[in-house]
Amino acid sequence: MLDEIRQAEAGLRALGVREGDLVSIFSLNTPETVIAVYALDRIGAVANFVDLKLGPTEVESYLCHAGSRVALVLEAAFQKIYQNRGNAPTERFVVLPLAPYLSPALAKKIHTNTWQEHAGADSLSWKAMLRPPEGTPPETARWEETAVIVYTGGTTGPAKGVMLSRRALYASLRQYTEAETEYGPGGTSITLLPVFSAFGLCQCIHVPLCLGMTVVLVPMFRPDQLGGLLLRYRPQQVHATTSYWQLLLRREEITDLSFLKVPRSGGDAMQPEMERRINAFLARRGCSASLVIEYGMSEVCGIVCLSYGSGQREGTVGRPLPGCRIVAVDPENGQLLPAGRQGELLIRSPTVMRGYYGHPEADSQVLRPGPDGEQWIWTKDLGFVEEDGTVVVSGRIKRMISRSGFKIFPSVIEDHLLRSELVEACAVTGVPGSGGENLPAAYVVLKKGVDPEDAEQSLRAICRRELNTFLQPVSYCFRNALPLTERGKVDFLALERESVSE
Repeated sequence: MLDEIRQAEAGLRALGVREGDLVSIFSLNTPETVIAVYALDRIGAVANFVDLKLGPTEVESYLCHAGSRVALVLEAAFQKIYQNRGNAPTERFVVLPLAPYLSPALAKKIHTNTWQEHAGADSLSWKAMLRPPEGTPPETARWEETAVIVYTGGTTGPAKGVMLSRRALYASLRQYTEAETEYGPGGTSITLLPVFSAFGLCQCIHVPLCLGMTVVLVPMFRPDQLGGLLLRYRPQQVHATTSYWQLLLRREEITDLSFLKVPRSGGDAMQPEMERRINAFLARRGCSASLVIEYGMSEVCGIVCLSYGSGQREGTVGRPLPGCRIVAVDPENGQLLPAGRQGELLIRSPTVMRGYYGHPEADSQVLRPGPDGEQWIWTKDLGFVEEDGTVVVSGRIKRMISRSGFKIFPSVIEDHLLRSELVEACAVTGVPGSGGENLPAAYVVLKKGVDPEDAEQSLRAICRRELNTFLQPVSYCFRNALPLTERGKVDFLALERESVSE
């Protein structure tokens, strides 16, 4: 791997990549993609990750916005990127292989071996780009400058490019090392989340590699594959979202998970009832550890808080990692709140981003002075901090529903619905009501064989019995599955659009 990093560095230098250049990467979890990040870092260039979901009309604007003279493109996406480059300044396209990491049938289905049919003289394969190392010393002075740009998930608004420095990436590694949360050298970790997300790149790839672990990259993950991947690779560690763990509960044929030492969960907030279900599932199959619940955001390199070891407590996200501080403030006036009082969560950490690429006006919405006058990340998450520093997250401010003057946290309703033995998964969103107010609507995945009409009567009875009137869902929509983003989170925007169309 280190040899190929140096070969890639020499090849990229030969293509004209220099210190400070933004090289756009359109790719998934493959070894060449990871190698490219480290090669660019040795040059002092910036790895600008672009989500492959972008539409053809967006390609030119992304390349122009970054000013990328060199782009790295996964072969399956090459035709879309190359044919829609328009007047972008990109002079060279390097094609990253995907076919070697797929079954022959899948590789043929997505036309991985046809990129040469659409290529011009400005395009070459990754293998053809590699050059013998030149012995050039790596650039070391760029400590605070941007090293990587990753984009936010866009689950509650437009995606923004988060600029992460070497300082932030190194600090994230130090925090995890000092917290002793990794399994360590010799262990195996499976990476399901995409490399173009902060959590995927930093916590799922960079940190385990630095600690000497074997990292299994899954380039085209489907949520129903988790059980099979666990049995095939028998990893000591796996990073998954709440939604992925929920789907694992369907796999009753999985009888042995004794090899799993660090089952980690981040992304969506996990309701206490779901946490209990998953931990019980793991324990019955010999896993000696409970879920490690993680909390963070792209703007802080992924994770800054986790429930682990002696500090683990159900329904919380644990305590901040070493060097991090989390407080709750009144979202209206920014005043610090006492322990146990709910407010907006603020984060201070050496892993904080430099800002949003190309959108400095958005920085002040997130990076603002806190109660002590220093700069904090305002998360737009509601929660509170207990006396011992344990953090509880209630949900996103944008997901809060206002009904007849009452503020509703969807997580409260979701947790009660999950207590029913009929429910496999659920999500609650606000739907428009009369008078401009929002009303809670429940989207429910039932367990196999459950009749929706019977289930709705049962769930309405539970909510009438256990929840205040203003918390009652006004509608129940039964689905085979909840929509997920490519990062494995529930796609609430998709549910909200669905409710409007109905």
